[in-house]
Amino acid sequence: MPRASIVIPTWNQAGLLAAALQSLRRQTWRDFEVVVADNGSTDGTAERLAREFPEVRVIALGHNRGFAAATNAGLKAAEGEILVCLNNDVECEPGWLAALVAALDRLPDVGSVASKMMDARRPGIIDAAGDCMSLVAWNVGKGEPDGPRYSTGREILSACAGAAAYRRTLLDAVGLFDEDYFAWFEDVDLGIRAQLAGFRCWYEPAAVLLYLGSATAATMSDRKAFLTTRNSMVLFFKTMPLRRLVPWGPLVLVWPWVNPLMTGRPLTPTLRGWLAFWPTLPALWRGRRAVYAARRVPVSRLTALLDSPWDDVTRACQAVYRRLTSRRQAAVA
Repeated sequence: MPRASIVIPTWNQAGLLAAALQSLRRQTWRDFEVVVADNGSTDGTAERLAREFPEVRVIALGHNRGFAAATNAGLKAAEGEILVCLNNDVECEPGWLAALVAALDRLPDVGSVASKMMDARRPGIIDAAGDCMSLVAWNVGKGEPDGPRYSTGREILSACAGAAAYRRTLLDAVGLFDEDYFAWFEDVDLGIRAQLAGFRCWYEPAAVLLYLGSATAATMSDRKAFLTTRNSMVLFFKTMPLRRLVPWGPLVLVWPWVNPLMTGRPLTPTLRGWLAFWPTLPALWRGRRAVYAARRVPVSRLTALLDSPWDDVTRACQAVYRRLTSRRQAAVA
């Protein structure tokens, strides 16, 4: 039985998936299996895997069930004691997996480890060094130059599931990804549940990979705008402690109506996401009760890892300023 299992959800990205799998063949630490959860790809993914990567186990899902459900299917089939989630659009450095495993071996009270995800299309730029949250969830360091801040390991709120290692004991204790998210923010939801259950999360700077998909998000698709709007509200109201939920909840409810007008985010799918949030309330409150019923540490431990809500306000103001500046420059030109 392998010590680690790498689970990769995929959907119609056979070329990118092949590059990711080739990078796994180059890993210096070899005690692992690879499980690909195929969300009903129609681009020949299954045939290519059978032909070029016979060592990979494939879980065929038949249709696109989303990142969370596909990853869960792979995790349920995985055999390792260390369960690694990996996007299909990455290329891992040879020492990536060894660094994740070494961090878990070195830090027995850590339940999950985040990778150092670099933007493949912008050399030297961070895409994610774990996840943080204030009023909404963010990738730590996204768009920032690599530097001393990202060269030292530290405790963080949550691992980005695009490249993260989890102990099986963590998932046994808190459950898998919440499939109601479909995609986006389900990893932060899991990370917060784990923190409240007493599992720390560690950022490991030696676990380096290139993320190939980040530069494709120059414009936000309608589907992503819809899901990120709905899911950000679900995440906030499901997981945030009352001391943050009560004073800041009204702003979280109002912001989707204001944000598109100020930042250029697609208006119609954003408002559709806002409307789609309300039917989730019954399940959301049941989920919230379960999250806090499973708490094993003081809430103050979670709040110490959260960023200030004013960080989101500051980022929003900066986005508005950039938008107004670009409009002014366009008018002058």
